[in-house]
Amino acid sequence: MNPFLLHSLNLFVFFLSGCASLDDSSFFPKDPYEELREYEDNVGSRIEQYLDVAEQELISNFEKKEYLMIREEQPPPVIHPRKDVFLREIIFSAHQEKTISDQQHTEYLGRCDDLYELWEKHWKIARKKANRLGFKQ
Repeated sequence: MNPFLLHSLNLFVFFLSGCASLDDSSFFPKDPYEELREYEDNVGSRIEQYLDVAEQELISNFEKKEYLMIREEQPPPVIHPRKDVFLREIIFSAHQEKTISDQQHTEYLGRCDDLYELWEKHWKIARKKANRLGFKQ
């Protein structure tokens, strides 16, 4: 057999075996908006993200505004607002619309309770420091 033909045949076989291990997505990319569409339909995962962001915002806001919480005489919702109230409304409406399960409803409301406890803890810390420093609250 001709060495060139043999070499070409070997290359062709290697090419085919290499292509067999590739999935279709390498040649035909997936819909770039598929994940976004799934995310839009998955209310539960959005609520989970909202809860995570709310917790991070509470912590960040406390770190930034602790001094104001001690010194200012503005009401708590102005300086360091609660994050759980609005989320509870979203959770209740999602449960009424049957876009989240009973289990998710209970879990998410529990996380809202945790957010409220964190908010309350921040204010207790600020009030204690204010009392120690002689500021009236």
